[in-house]
Amino acid sequence: MSSPYFQGPWVPAADRALVTGGSSGIGRDIALMLADAGVEVFVVGRRMERLEAVAAESDGSITPLAADIRDADAVDAAFTAAEAAGGPVPLLVNAASGAFLAAAEDISPGGFAAVVGSSLNGPFQVLRRWAQPLLEAGTPGAAMMVSSALAEREVPGAAHSSAAKAGLEALIRSLAVEWGPRGLRINSLAPGAFSTEGADAGMWSFGPVHDAALDNIPLGRFGASDELLGPAAFLLSRAAGYVTGATVVVDGGWHLSPHPFGSVFPPRG
Repeated sequence: MSSPYFQGPWVPAADRALVTGGSSGIGRDIALMLADAGVEVFVVGRRMERLEAVAAESDGSITPLAADIRDADAVDAAFTAAEAAGGPVPLLVNAASGAFLAAAEDISPGGFAAVVGSSLNGPFQVLRRWAQPLLEAGTPGAAMMVSSALAEREVPGAAHSSAAKAGLEALIRSLAVEWGPRGLRINSLAPGAFSTEGADAGMWSFGPVHDAALDNIPLGRFGASDELLGPAAFLLSRAAGYVTGATVVVDGGWHLSPHPFGSVFPPRG
């Protein structure tokens, strides 16, 4: 198999990968891109039927593994299954996340905890379990965490997600320093405004937020899903062998806007 994204020096950094959030959106797209490049891929998500549909799109190089990344035991079981097929998995992509649009005063403690669980606690559990056997064996590896272009910016209506993504960025930098001397690279891919299944049903479902975001993107449009694949391929390739603790922002310049959402705030209730 060949991939238009992995050419020349952009060769995958390893031949086995695990992708969380692999049943849809950017996780699905990256899983298929890696499979097209000849990488053995394990896709992880909560709904097996959707994972199986992704696996069916490949030539047999994608294996579905059902797990909720908020459940440490389920994460351990998924990695154990992947490792049984060939030892520690050197490449990791964490695209699993979760959020909903709400005014901060309307977010319940449970709702806040659920988003932080999906976007920060869960990714830490995935990173920790991925790294353990690699560190023990002295095997190099590379992880790419999907974050947000606005992780360090104000996002009205997503205080819970903003807090979680900012924490994820700090976690990435800390682990890059801690694990770098032992051969592990940790980087972040930070998308801006993209039209995806999840975003269209969430953030972009409120028209004024959609329009305000569009008005504040210097390139004047939302991103196309395949525009994330080139930067992702770089971070997962041998060409990025000297890159760690970095955030690659893909957002049409949105994060540079003084007010990414203008003066729009989400409705109450």
